[in-house]
Amino acid sequence: MGSVEEPISRGEYGRREVDILFEIELLLHRWDLSEFVFEEERQVFCDQDGRAVLSRHHAARDRLFGEVRE
Repeated sequence: MGSVEEPISRGEYGRREVDILFEIELLLHRWDLSEFVFEEERQVFCDQDGRAVLSRHHAARDRLFGEVRE
């Protein structure tokens, strides 16, 4: 029989999600399509006000995606 994958923890899911978002934004930056400023030395995307929006370890979702509504 095939193997059954173990579910991942919330923390691991969050880490993977941030990593994927960072890689996507990095591609957008390389294609000159990102609306954020990439600070290569710090490996951080910042908004026009200089506030960090996305790094390999953190995503400020409210600034990254705009206002979040539920």
